[in-house]
Amino acid sequence: MARRKLIFFSAADTRTKPDRSWSAYHFATVAAQAGLEAEVRLAGDAVRLAQPDGIADTEDGDRLRQKVKESLDAPFLVSL
Repeated sequence: MARRKLIFFSAADTRTKPDRSWSAYHFATVAAQAGLEAEVRLAGDAVRLAQPDGIADTEDGDRLRQKVKESLDAPFLVSL
């Protein structure tokens, strides 16, 4: 049986809807911990994660910042 990669896609603006990108990172983390190949793919406004002020200064934004920080050592790819 061929292995497949799970791709979690987000295009939501991280300044107004950081929870959408948080979900992509969360699901990729869970998939990788289960031994599955995973990737977070950011497009559209979600690429603002790469900018210093690209995430909302809210509780949800803080949760997203933490997920992004944790993903630096995670066994999944993040692509733009």
